[in-house]
Amino acid sequence: MTDPLPKDWTAFWNDRADLENDFSATGRCGTDEAEFLYTVREVIQTLDLQRDDVVLDIGCGAGLISLAMSPLVAAIKGIDLSPKLVERARNKLQGVSNVTFDAGSITETGEVESSYTKVLAYSVLQYLDGEDAARQACAEVARILAPGGRGLLAANPDPVRRTLCEKRVIENTPENKQKESLTLLDHVLWLSPERLEELARESGLEAKAIAISPRIRQHFYMYDLVVTKHG
Repeated sequence: MTDPLPKDWTAFWNDRADLENDFSATGRCGTDEAEFLYTVREVIQTLDLQRDDVVLDIGCGAGLISLAMSPLVAAIKGIDLSPKLVERARNKLQGVSNVTFDAGSITETGEVESSYTKVLAYSVLQYLDGEDAARQACAEVARILAPGGRGLLAANPDPVRRTLCEKRVIENTPENKQKESLTLLDHVLWLSPERLEELARESGLEAKAIAISPRIRQHFYMYDLVVTKHG
């Protein structure tokens, strides 16, 4: 991170939680229905969801991906830094009996060791405060995954593509909002795929960086990391 004073992301997402549109409230402003469905499709396929899976959805936001996964698995717990988003997700998914929500973070989930067969963290690592926090996040994912479990740490900004990202921001953002949008990039964690793989392997996970589907808007500057915990 280039700024030594990172944003208060809990406050940031609490503010977003008051927005009316679920996509806007969870950082998906500009996402249309088809792009979101492609995102869900990629999550389901990459995690290889099964009927007996118990899933932890880290950074669950308004609970939309949890809702989409819920008919396919045994149980889901969603956690998020923002208490307001947790409450929004609870209200939205009332009556969905196999999904629960609580406050929590990827570095301190509060979950029992080896208790999840699948872990999803979509667009979460980029909001951590540096490499040490990313290392801690990988260790926490390794701790809560059951032997044989799989995790998808999705949508990670690649520093090699930052210039391209900045160019897109300038091209697609009103002039009076460009400075704010570019400054926000200084608060994001940019880790190379190779380095993130190394951090995951330090925690005993098998790790592989993969490309994001071109149907998903962030594909031009982000990548996914798939991790597996061997028995």
